[in-house]
Amino acid sequence: MSPRIEEPVEGLTPRDWRVASFSLPFLLDVVANGVGRLKSLDALLVLAINQANIAPLTRDSAARIRYGQLDAPAPDEERRPISVSSIADSLGIPFETARRRVRRLEADGACATWPDGVVVPATFLASPAYVQSVVVGHERLRAFYVEIGAAGLIEPLPPPTTFSPAEDVPIRAAARLLADYVLRASDGLMRQAGDVISALVLLALLGAVVGAERRVEAVAPVRVIAERLQLPLETVRRHADRLVGQGLCQRVAGGLAMTEDNLSCEGLRLWFAENAANVQRLMAGLAERGVVLGWEEAQVAEGRRCV
Repeated sequence: MSPRIEEPVEGLTPRDWRVASFSLPFLLDVVANGVGRLKSLDALLVLAINQANIAPLTRDSAARIRYGQLDAPAPDEERRPISVSSIADSLGIPFETARRRVRRLEADGACATWPDGVVVPATFLASPAYVQSVVVGHERLRAFYVEIGAAGLIEPLPPPTTFSPAEDVPIRAAARLLADYVLRASDGLMRQAGDVISALVLLALLGAVVGAERRVEAVAPVRVIAERLQLPLETVRRHADRLVGQGLCQRVAGGLAMTEDNLSCEGLRLWFAENAANVQRLMAGLAERGVVLGWEEAQVAEGRRCV
C-alpha cells in the first residue's frame, strides 16, 4: 500500500493543504449525498441548471431575503432558463449526453424545458426529497464550519447584512452558497480532468489521499469510488484510465494512488490555492447571509436548554 501523504507537497502552502484536508471529504460527502433522489452526475447537472436559473436573484439582496428560507423556493416566473448547449459546455459533456440527461430529469420532475431553455421547477425544489437533501447538506455544512474553525482555517468574516437573530437560519440561502462552492470546485477539477465524470473520480481519489483524520486508505479501489459516487463501475474504470493517461494518478495494486509528483503538478497546485480561496468565500457568504450568526445563536440556545 502506498503511504499516505500527510505533509504539504512541493509548491503548496501549509494552509492550502490543511484546508483541502477538511474540504475534500466535505465535498465528497455533499456530492455523494446528491440532490433529492438524484446522485452525483445528475445532482451536479441540476445544481448547475438551478444556479443559472437564479443567478439574477442571487445578485438582488431583497430576493436573497425573500427566498432565503427552506419553505420559500424562487417561483418559476422569476427563473431564467439556460440552454442545453450551455449546460453541456459548463460540465464538459457532449451536447447529446446533456440533452438525454435533461430528458430523463424531466421525466423525474427535476427539470422542465421551456421554449427558451431549461429550468429546475419550484415543484421539485419544494418536494420532500429535495428539502430533506438540503437539510442533510446543511448539517454537513455546519459541521464543516465547526471543523475548519476549530483548526484555525477561517479568516475574519464580515458581519451579517440580511438576517436577525430572531429569525430562523436561512437554510435555502445557505444551500445556494454551498451549490456555488461545489460547482466552483468541480469546475476547477474539470479543467484538470477534462470532463465532469473524470472530475468526480479525481475528487474521490484526492479525498482518499488528502482527506483529514485518515478516514480512508491512501489507495482508492475503483469499485469503492464507483459505489461512493453511485456511478457504473465500467464508467468509473474508463475515466480512471483517462486520469492515469493524463498523469494525474497512478494505477497500483488494489486501485488508484497519487504520488507527490501527481499532486504537485501545476494544475492541481492551482486548484488547491483556488479551493482555499473558495472555502473562505463560502464562509464569508454564509456570514453575510446571517447563516453563521444563526448557527451561533442556535448553539447558545441549545446550551441554555442543557443548563
